[in-house]
Amino acid sequence: MAEDDFDDDAELVAELDEALASEDAPEDCMQLSELDGFLTGLAVAPQAVDPEEWLSWVWGEGFADKKLEAHVAEMVMDHYARIVEDLDEGYGVDPLLWENPDGSADAADWADGFMAAVDIRPEEWLPILDDETARLHLVPILALACDAEGNPLLQLSEAEFKRVADDVETLIPKAVEEIHAYWRARQPD
Repeated sequence: MAEDDFDDDAELVAELDEALASEDAPEDCMQLSELDGFLTGLAVAPQAVDPEEWLSWVWGEGFADKKLEAHVAEMVMDHYARIVEDLDEGYGVDPLLWENPDGSADAADWADGFMAAVDIRPEEWLPILDDETARLHLVPILALACDAEGNPLLQLSEAEFKRVADDVETLIPKAVEEIHAYWRARQPD
C-alpha cells in the first residue's frame, strides 16, 4: 500500500469492519478477515469477475436497509480497488488477519474467503492447479482453509500445519504475489 494511503485505508477498514459486524448486517455476512481474503482472491483471479456476480457472496440475501447496503457496497468496492492497485503497483498485500489470544495471527477466515473467491469460477483456476510448480503457491492458503463442514482442505500433520500457521504473515503475502504473477504472465498483452 502506498504510504500516503495508510490513514485513509485504516479508516475505511475500521468503518467496513464496524458495518459488517453491526446488528444491521445480514446474519450470513462475511466478516472483515474473510472479506479481505475473498477480495484478494478476486483481485488475483485468472479473469475479472463482475461485482454483480460476487457481491451476493459477501452478504447473502443482503441488508434490509438498502441505503446501508449501498454504502457498505461502496466501501467493499473501495477496499477491493485498493487491493488491486497495491498488487498492480508491486506493493503486495497486507492481509487483514484476526489475532489469537496469544498474539499470533489467525488466517483461517482469510483463507476461507480466498477459497470462496476461487469457488465462484473454479474451472478458471484449473491451470494453476494442473501446474505442478505453480500449485504450490496455493498451499499456504489451502492449508488454512476448510470446506463447508469445517474439514481442512489439505490434510497436514500437526507439525506441518503449525509451520504454516506460525508463518502466515509471511507465507500468505508471498503466495498471493506468486499467484498474481502466475496469472499476469498468462494474460494476453
